[in-house]
Amino acid sequence: MIKKMDLIIGILIVIYSISINLIFGKISFSEVFLGIGITLIIYHFIKEKMKEFINNKKSIEGMFNVIKCFIAIILLIFIIVESAIIIFPKNNKNYSDYVIVLGAGVKGEKPSLTLMQRLDKTIEYVNNQEKESKIIVSGGQGRGEDISEAQAMKKYLVNNGIKEELIIMENKSTSTNENLIFSKAIIESYTKSDIGDINIKIITSDFHAFRSNMIAKKLGYRNITFYTNSTLPALIPVMYSREFLAVIKSYLIDIKK
Repeated sequence: MIKKMDLIIGILIVIYSISINLIFGKISFSEVFLGIGITLIIYHFIKEKMKEFINNKKSIEGMFNVIKCFIAIILLIFIIVESAIIIFPKNNKNYSDYVIVLGAGVKGEKPSLTLMQRLDKTIEYVNNQEKESKIIVSGGQGRGEDISEAQAMKKYLVNNGIKEELIIMENKSTSTNENLIFSKAIIESYTKSDIGDINIKIITSDFHAFRSNMIAKKLGYRNITFYTNSTLPALIPVMYSREFLAVIKSYLIDIKK
């Protein structure tokens, strides 16, 4: 059984990748899981020949050991980053003057599953407050989207009882970094105050809060809290793994520059 563990894991990953796409529609990054699964299956059938080849080539054996060390380092970084993503505070129910809802894709004119979950969380938050908050729906129009994410979000919120006059659209952004840059400009324009002095709630997905906070702090947001939806259990592996790479990218491009 142990000798076949790579084969079993590979098959399970392939089944998982195909299943989530059949159930939920096209899931970004699931193709990476599919590739990993297929690689493990292929590896199972060629690993003995690989070992023989490496043992006969001492120079390759040294390079192979370097590769194993590199993989171990990547796994350690992965564990550290994922731990930070998981433990980051993301369920603050206190009142905030402004709410920023981060976009997450539109299919035609309808919010994607992830975006709909964020909007439902927004409705839940607003309905549990005694005072009204201004709501910024942030997201531009991407490929395959008939309207901007901001338009789709506003329509969904209004159809579910949120007052239209409370909603402000930011419909130019194409990334989390731009979401927060453009929303910052809108809030500062409305309030005539520095973004760091304003009480802000960011509503997004649980896996997305840590990275959003990283970027927000870089942009001068200081008084921010998060209220997030929970990722569906079946999507946790792919969403959290994808977010690992997004955190690394944001750190290198958005934070360090």
